[in-house]
Amino acid sequence: MKIVGVIPARYDSSRFAGKPLADICGKPMVWWVYQQALKVHEINELYVATDDERIKNVCIQYNMQYVMTSRSHRTGADRIAEVAVRTDGDIYLNIQGDEPLIESEAIRNIIELKMTSNEPYVGLKSRIENPETINDPNIVKVVTDLEGYALYFSRSPIPYTKDINCVFRCMGLYAYDRNLLIDFQKWGQSRLEIAENGIEMLRAMEHGIKVKLFDTDWRSISVDLPEHISLVEEIMKGKINEK
Repeated sequence: MKIVGVIPARYDSSRFAGKPLADICGKPMVWWVYQQALKVHEINELYVATDDERIKNVCIQYNMQYVMTSRSHRTGADRIAEVAVRTDGDIYLNIQGDEPLIESEAIRNIIELKMTSNEPYVGLKSRIENPETINDPNIVKVVTDLEGYALYFSRSPIPYTKDINCVFRCMGLYAYDRNLLIDFQKWGQSRLEIAENGIEMLRAMEHGIKVKLFDTDWRSISVDLPEHISLVEEIMKGKINEK
């Protein structure tokens, strides 16, 4: 069983241009994600998937393996699908390049869940603890059935409730079968995916693929805007001081 980790890294983010190269404690953000993934020895191959020469040059500078991909991709999963077409692997991991605080144990956890469940598309969800984040469109929310299969994903608050204990967010970490990715990139963006501003999981669901979400206690912070950098640095510096 060959496991391939992929960190999609697009330079032209509409909310934060050049985000993968944003300086965090003296290193580019994508470097921090890559280092955490390197700790997961179950991963057989690890790549940064990018479409930009500046990110490629940083990968070379910091000795990170990379794959140059098309500039036309609209989602991270499309970029990973191109890597899947061009490489041999059984399981592909989508390790979000904007989560520099991601724990290596969380990556190891998604691998274990993928292999034991044998589901084609798996992810992690966690309960939202801060009520102020429920309305944040940068945070993708999910509702699932009783067996953990996604019913819907949205940038809006779902479900409609005053009980925060019912609201879950997606962690930026997914695992797919290679064959699913091959089909995924052929389908093109779906109606609901576009309506929800690029929630790629909806494309799979509209084509009849079940997305399995597992509860997790792992927490991370997505860097969606420049102002999130200082928060991440504060947390990182605290962890460094603890050692």
